[in-house]
Amino acid sequence: MLVPLTRREIALAISWRPEPFWPDEERLLRRLRQALGGAGGVSLTRLQAQILAGWAEQLVSGHYGRAAAAPEERAILDKLRVALDQQP
Repeated sequence: MLVPLTRREIALAISWRPEPFWPDEERLLRRLRQALGGAGGVSLTRLQAQILAGWAEQLVSGHYGRAAAAPEERAILDKLRVALDQQP
């Protein structure tokens, strides 16, 4: 699936997990780094999009279940949710 992230959003997403823990996270980070050199957007598998959404949700979750996010973080999460909802 193609997720229409800007280069700035991709760079921000990479900064969320500088050291991957799982091989799937390493593959996702590699794909994001490759996308930085492209024209915009990143092609992800459903699993990779779910991992990235998990990172974003972890980052933006605040106390007592409230979402506390910067506009760019919220935009990334919104784009990921739309992309995941469109895929079966």
